[in-house]
Amino acid sequence: MSNLSSLRTHTPKKQIVGVLGGIASGKSLVTQWLEELGATVLVADGIAHDILRQEEVIKEVVRRFGESVLADHERPQIDRKKLAALVFGSSEHHVAKRSQLEAIVQPRVRIELQKQIDQWKATQHSGILVLDIPLLIERDWVKQCDCVLMVDTPDAMRREFAAARGWSESQLAAREATQLSIAEKRKNATFILVNDGTQDQLRDKVQQWWTEQGIDLA
Repeated sequence: MSNLSSLRTHTPKKQIVGVLGGIASGKSLVTQWLEELGATVLVADGIAHDILRQEEVIKEVVRRFGESVLADHERPQIDRKKLAALVFGSSEHHVAKRSQLEAIVQPRVRIELQKQIDQWKATQHSGILVLDIPLLIERDWVKQCDCVLMVDTPDAMRREFAAARGWSESQLAAREATQLSIAEKRKNATFILVNDGTQDQLRDKVQQWWTEQGIDLA
């Protein structure tokens, strides 16, 4: 992990930044603020949600999981909460179901993410591209990053944030079980933003990090 100020004179005019953190750590807020500051942000979950709305994908998911995963709408739509209940967990059943879902969705997500990364590289001469990808390390996206920014939030606060989303502690634990541990994520971080205070304090840390990068977006 590098000191913020130590890279100031070595920061390239253009860089790709991966964002890490535990589930419900505040990553979405951080990426939102980075976007407001001028970064381009790619959110893998948003791309996955768009893919789950595609007609061919809906049909394939229903073939694998049955119509119980559909929302109660006139037009067929995937109910992501129902689908999540089937795939998040540590049992062999959950792992098998998650693998089936990933086989449908992840290749499409990877193609779209790579396409957008390549477009950014080809068209931008300076600036920051932020990758908000839940399995940044596990799926080797970290290899495309110039640096990795981690939002490190105490477990108690993450449980509070998860509860605000309507998740129980067991649901949070089930999702966490699908990812690397917080300790492993720390080892892969270039910079760490400790999120143990207010949102305003975290935002100040994001602003400080951005200023330290010294990238000219003009």
